[in-house]
Amino acid sequence: MNADFLRYRGLLAAAVGAGVVLGAAGIFLYHQLYAEKRRMLLQRDLARLDMTVAEMRSELDALRRVARNKRPVTRRSNKKSISTTDTELDTDIDLYSAIGTDDDDEFFDFSDDEDDDVMVSSVNLLDVSETESDPELLKLLEDVDRLLKGTGEEKSLAYNTLMECEDKYSDRVSVLWRLAKAHHTMATIYGAEGDNDKKKEFVFQGFQYAQRALELDESDAEAHKWFAVTVGSRGEFLGTKEKIEDGYVFKNHVDTALKLRPDDPSLHHLLGRFKYEVATLSWLERKVAGTLFAELPNATYPEAIEDFMKAESLSPSPWKENRLLIAKCHINQSNYAEGVIWLDKAIEVPVISPDDESVEREVQSLLQKYSGY
Repeated sequence: MNADFLRYRGLLAAAVGAGVVLGAAGIFLYHQLYAEKRRMLLQRDLARLDMTVAEMRSELDALRRVARNKRPVTRRSNKKSISTTDTELDTDIDLYSAIGTDDDDEFFDFSDDEDDDVMVSSVNLLDVSETESDPELLKLLEDVDRLLKGTGEEKSLAYNTLMECEDKYSDRVSVLWRLAKAHHTMATIYGAEGDNDKKKEFVFQGFQYAQRALELDESDAEAHKWFAVTVGSRGEFLGTKEKIEDGYVFKNHVDTALKLRPDDPSLHHLLGRFKYEVATLSWLERKVAGTLFAELPNATYPEAIEDFMKAESLSPSPWKENRLLIAKCHINQSNYAEGVIWLDKAIEVPVISPDDESVEREVQSLLQKYSGY
């Protein structure tokens, strides 16, 4: 390349030196040299393109091998703890954590305020014989659940309380999944403060506690739910390949938790968000995903609405974001009048947390756009 370019510059200098640039021969020579330069630049660009295509093919082959090698994994529970339901775990992966098309947060994540408002208290569902045998644990769980519904300071106190009891209750699933939830809460707090290093630290620690909870008892719905949530939370710190794998993990554990706890509104909401994101995938995104995985899950806006409506009916209190997503499903189907109805219902829910403020701004923006319908 350098030799060709020097040859080009030498020829041009010779032409100028000969004084024929303004003559017919000079003009001809100029165009010849210009064409030569374009040819060299084109060759250089084609060489770079060939290298890029080769790298992409290599990455696609690697991802296909990952997809082929993934198989459902079944692990048997070797110990029981304070829990709510029984089943076994089979692990899979899904790709949509990397291909979300909406401006929302990751579909598999939700704020602690949302979960606190809609989840059924697991303490009330604990096996009576187990709680009677350990009233101190029951008191601890009740206090922690109350604090996790409070202010940022109270949530921090819940985290510290659980950490002080970690060694004592290291084999109790009911404590471990709450440790996962408390770490997720602290990660959210640090994230809001702009401390992404601390956020990352707490996100991954929370995942480890949820993982330990499942290793002890795979029949616990809350362990599955918080395992899914913490897997989703770590997505922003991972590469595309890992996000794709985590998407499968998320979907599988939400499905498992729903089998164990079909009346949990937060689980129906998470499943609805998953279906909403799948429904919004463009043709191009589906083609890209199809190069990595043989089969893609199909989901429609009506199916997502069904899950959101289930969460709406089960939630003990109005849920602003859930109503926003119902509205967006209708709007994306051009059912603008119905969408506006749900936007109005979302407006009725008071703003309590910073997450509510973000949802409120989006609701207001959509109302301005579609209020004429």
